[in-house]
Amino acid sequence: MDRNIPIQNRRTGVLINYFALIMALIFFELTKYGIGLSHWAGFTLVGFFLFILILSFVFVYVKSGLWRLTHKKTKNLDEREIQVVTHAIRISYSIFAIVVIILVYLFAILGIGTIDVVIAASLLYLAHIIPASILAWTEKEVY
Repeated sequence: MDRNIPIQNRRTGVLINYFALIMALIFFELTKYGIGLSHWAGFTLVGFFLFILILSFVFVYVKSGLWRLTHKKTKNLDEREIQVVTHAIRISYSIFAIVVIILVYLFAILGIGTIDVVIAASLLYLAHIIPASILAWTEKEVY
């Protein structure tokens, strides 16, 4: 575990992770509905972006220790870590609630279809990485 990943590298990794997640979802939905891509090409692109997603997840969240920090029990954190993690979680759930509400309204108003299991799984992943992303973006060093 390399906790000394520079903040700029962590920020870049966070952006790459979110970009890969969004692109994998877009290409999955386009392929599912047969819009503009053959199934083979679409799922190849989905696989490529999932590969990038996994690599960036390992680099940003696992190697830096941010995943472990945001998923530790409170009794295993010191006072400073509790403050930092609690602040990140509070902000992240506000962001997550807004993202989910916008997504649900977009699907309802535009009549795009239903929120399928892939989108639901992506939202679950998003709920777990937002606190670590906030820490990766704001903290100078990881504890």
